[in-house]
Amino acid sequence: MQIQLNNVSFTYEKKKRKTTSFLAPPVLNQLHITIKSGEMLAIAGKSGSGKSTFLQLLKGFLAPTTGNVLLDDIDPNSSRKPELFDQVGYIFQYPEHQLFSTTVFDDIAFGLQSAKLPKEIKEQKVRKAMEVVQLDYEEFKDRSPFELSGGEKRRVAIAGVVVLEPKLLILDEPTAGLDLPSRTALFQLLHQMNEEQGLTIIWVSHQLDEIVNHASRLLALKNGIFIADGSPVTTLSDPELLESFGWEEPSALVVSRMLRQFGITSSNGKLSPEEAADAISLILNQQQILVK
Repeated sequence: MQIQLNNVSFTYEKKKRKTTSFLAPPVLNQLHITIKSGEMLAIAGKSGSGKSTFLQLLKGFLAPTTGNVLLDDIDPNSSRKPELFDQVGYIFQYPEHQLFSTTVFDDIAFGLQSAKLPKEIKEQKVRKAMEVVQLDYEEFKDRSPFELSGGEKRRVAIAGVVVLEPKLLILDEPTAGLDLPSRTALFQLLHQMNEEQGLTIIWVSHQLDEIVNHASRLLALKNGIFIADGSPVTTLSDPELLESFGWEEPSALVVSRMLRQFGITSSNGKLSPEEAADAISLILNQQQILVK
């Protein structure tokens, strides 16, 4: 799914001060941007920069104050087709907090209730969604979601959105509260969904190394305006940009830059943790040989 924002601004409702009414400052200000189908797009910015508001506009929870949001060239708001927003899956931060059913199956199938599908079709869809998020159907379908690990709970929550077959998946800080193995597994899953199903993935993150390692594109949001848009490696190597946000250069880029001094480079400007570890081991071995 392709998304276009044409001069989109958003301002929350008028506030009143005694007898005078006035508009609050815009949360988002004249955004003009295109998100292509199949992108792995990360959004970063300080708290209060407008990230959550931006996500809610893409899902249709909010309508622009000015401008329009197009989903595959159609404006669901002006065309009175809000059902188009159903093609956008939205995963809230800590989605496991919204789990409520007694079994994993019922939690995942909840969004299908209004469709009144035959039992067999519903089961097929739940099976497929669980397969996508790599949860074994027979092992997990009858288990209580509250007895699962944090990573498993998040997979159940994602399956509850995937079962609706969205074309775009939005995640608000998807790795918050997860340990390293769960974070790694979650992004393996997101990359698989992106590559095998062509699903557009958009997520908000405060973890710059996460963005460098997993995003194909970064939008940096400040005071309701995108002040940077491009490759995470290029964008997060810009000292002026880092200083404007008070960010430190991601460790992955620091290590890659240091290794370049030893002639070790990569085609995309960064080394994976495994590649960096191998390179450092090689350098240390060479140094030991020289000392001997």
